[in-house]
Amino acid sequence: MAASATLKKKMKTKTYFSLTPTVVAAALLAGLAGCAHDSGTVLEVTKGVVIQNVTVVDTRDGSLAPGMSIVIDGGKIAQIAPAATIRVGGSAQAIDATGKFVVPGFLDMHTHAMTAAGKQPTHWPLLLANGITGIREMAGSAELIQQARRLNADIAAGRIDAPEVLQLPGPLLLGVATPAQAVSQVQQQKALGADFIKFIAGSRDATLATLVEAKKQGLGVSGHLVPSVSATEASQAGWRSIEHLGAGLGLPLDCATDGENVRRAMLNGEGVKVPFTPLFILNPIIFIAKDAPFYQRVVDSYSEDKCLALAQVFAQNQTWQVPTLIRIRTMQISNDPAYRSDPNLIYVDKTTQALWQKLGRQFASDVPPSAAATFSQYYGLQAKLTLLFKRNGVKMMAGSDLGGGWVIPGFALHQEFRLLAEAGLSPLEVLQMTTLNGAEFLQRQATMGSVEAGKNADLVLLEANPIDSVANFGKIAAVVLKGRYLPKAALEKMKNDVAESYKNQPLKDLSAVLDPNHRH
Repeated sequence: MAASATLKKKMKTKTYFSLTPTVVAAALLAGLAGCAHDSGTVLEVTKGVVIQNVTVVDTRDGSLAPGMSIVIDGGKIAQIAPAATIRVGGSAQAIDATGKFVVPGFLDMHTHAMTAAGKQPTHWPLLLANGITGIREMAGSAELIQQARRLNADIAAGRIDAPEVLQLPGPLLLGVATPAQAVSQVQQQKALGADFIKFIAGSRDATLATLVEAKKQGLGVSGHLVPSVSATEASQAGWRSIEHLGAGLGLPLDCATDGENVRRAMLNGEGVKVPFTPLFILNPIIFIAKDAPFYQRVVDSYSEDKCLALAQVFAQNQTWQVPTLIRIRTMQISNDPAYRSDPNLIYVDKTTQALWQKLGRQFASDVPPSAAATFSQYYGLQAKLTLLFKRNGVKMMAGSDLGGGWVIPGFALHQEFRLLAEAGLSPLEVLQMTTLNGAEFLQRQATMGSVEAGKNADLVLLEANPIDSVANFGKIAAVVLKGRYLPKAALEKMKNDVAESYKNQPLKDLSAVLDPNHRH
């Protein structure tokens, strides 16, 4: 048959079949496999790793291609073809993935993992065990930039197993007072090799100057919005990604009919004044409980029309959002018993556990019930905004804000998946937020974000279909890191080793941990 002859010719010349969005129909794949079977020709693979009989999940549209084999060589996906057309021989490692589903490695697009890179154990085992093969680091300094570059080189050389550091900033811009200071600091960060500018706080003029200079230097600006600059202004000025839905009062302020009055009150100094201490950073809500009336005014005057208009601005300007709902919820509903009794706390060192428990008790004792109710409502509003933004074309990514209170490395990203689903996002939309969208944000679609020939072999094998439920994202059968296959047993050992290490570590004096120079 003509089709059989054509397929045979392709196999003999090692022309690979690549799974693309246009080649996913089961009938076509079955036809190719049938032709190969009829002609008696197969492609023999003699090196690398072959994942056999797996269902490939297309992250673009959620379609499934069952019965495929993925050939991995040199850290890349060499080809994807119907399983019947591939035979494994020589030194190639064959992995039977019957009944499994394969997706790209998960990306946690907001972490502070590098601050613990010099500790033992690091966060890397827990991240990998939870399927995270890439992180966007949000802590920055000259030293961390160099550490991240060395780490990525070690990962590429196979000297260490860790997620790739996809981006990181220079020193955070916090309390920048003047445009001149802003320009100088942006230029310094460019010279340090920062991938972007992370902005936390500053005057209105300094904020706008940061955006102008960053654009001149070819750097994006990400971080927290400041009350003196509206979300619309920030977006129009080129703000690249807004973290935590703006942080603090954040984006809901721009969606409230009373928002401008609240903004003026805050700018006039009517809000609580607190220093950026470690405890405040871990959970600001405890220290601004007296600001609850401002939050309530925003909740009470929420306008969907205003929020839809804001979403249109974000979509038009491609202003990205990294909601980090898990971080917002652990701050605003910090007394949730589920956090204090989370079985995964065994993967957190005793001192950090003690600190988080201390903050949980402090939330319960220092935040009046009425304020706690307001903050809980505010979280509900932020979840509502997340869905509204997604439904109206706003670009979004998944992140955990690893480093915050009750945010357990690796596991927190899966909590984020569940919170996004609870907000109303579909499993496919959540999957895109942790795979495809990160690749687009980084402009690395050619090498990551989907399971296709020519892309990086950073993969997660799942026991169940992720398009059915985000709960299936956590049913990890194996991880492939830069082409290296890590079976479930290896992943479980990683987690167990971390738990054992922390079990034997002593509890430190919390006063030492709370040194002002410490960043959790």
